Amino acid sequence: MTGTNIREIIEEEEQVQRHKEALDSRVRMRSKLLRESLEERMRRAQDYGEWNHLSQKERAGYHKEDKLYLKSQVDRLRHEQARTKGKLAELRRAKARAELIRAAAVASERKRH
Repeated sequence: MTGTNIREIIEEEEQVQRHKEALDSRVRMRSKLLRESLEERMRRAQDYGEWNHLSQKERAGYHKEDKLYLKSQVDRLRHEQARTKGKLAELRRAKARAELIRAAAVASERKRH
């Protein structure tokens, strides 16, 4: 965390929140593809002219490879989601501490006058 004042913390929190939302979207998309059956994948490939020259066995092999790759992507993205969630929680705690410190400083200043 680089920010020391509330404004910097809020800016970093917003940036991390946008990153978290992007990760959530990517996980949903990859998870949807991961659930796709071979028949669905073949229909989608046909729409784009892919796999037309391959045998059924080759298509099944590519589909299996795609699923393994997608699974590894989803695992990596979920790990990054957890890190991002932790960073977001840390930023929110820092913001709360900074707000308390600021409120205490304002209250202390009022007492002096």
